[in-house]
Amino acid sequence: MTVHRTARRLIAIWASAENSRASREQPLQRLKEIGLAEGMTLLDIGCGIGFYSFYASTIVREKGLIHALDRNQQFIAYLTKKAKRQNIGNIHAVFADAHETGLPSESVDVVFINQVLHCLEDKPRAVKEFNRVLKKNGKLAVDEKDLIPLSTVRELAEQAGFKFTKSLRETVQVFEKVEMQVPERTLDKGDQRRWI
Repeated sequence: MTVHRTARRLIAIWASAENSRASREQPLQRLKEIGLAEGMTLLDIGCGIGFYSFYASTIVREKGLIHALDRNQQFIAYLTKKAKRQNIGNIHAVFADAHETGLPSESVDVVFINQVLHCLEDKPRAVKEFNRVLKKNGKLAVDEKDLIPLSTVRELAEQAGFKFTKSLRETVQVFEKVEMQVPERTLDKGDQRRWI
């Protein structure tokens, strides 16, 4: 019961603070700087009550899609009701863990993770999952605001097959999915099969 009360309290606090947060973080500008555009698909990891998801939905418009993912069922329920009340049809609420999103491979243009990576139990596994769901040349945008050193975030991303492309606002790092090089197989002396 305590978890439910805490979630309800967080929802109330976050909902009442959305205007001041918007003026401080400038979500529309930030999402556009990352490269989000009309018709794209964004995965908002740890979306909470959908602060960034709702702003992103106005950028991608009807042709685009927002997967708002969180592992807190109450946050997802709140977000779903809010989207329905506001008649927003391009937000898909996903009750899942960041380590296993359940989304198809290569189905997302941008993965956005804002102050959530530090909470994930298995960060390398999660970042590999982000790589899996991203389309070729898709973007991973991570903002940990000093919760994880920038060098650690960069190392995690590069180990999962991303290339650093730019920094925004000192704390946001943007990476691009690159094709992983598959090492050539070396043959043992006793191996007579031909590899094509």
